Amino acid sequence: MSEFLRVLALYYACDSAAALRPLTAAEVALCMGHYNAVKAHFAGETNVARYRAFKSWEAANGDIVAQLKR
Repeated sequence: MSEFLRVLALYYACDSAAALRPLTAAEVALCMGHYNAVKAHFAGETNVARYRAFKSWEAANGDIVAQLKR
């Protein structure tokens, strides 16, 4: 698994946990680190453009996203 997919899986795990319960401050900090690493994958873009690039990647890779979210 590439480093990007590893970090993306961690980000999705954070997202799932946050949907179930409030995260602790330490968990929020850790999850933000994962989210920032995902955004850094799309370096060279502004924050909004990075987010859009990430969402475009998710849309184009729905099968991988579903697998990582499981």
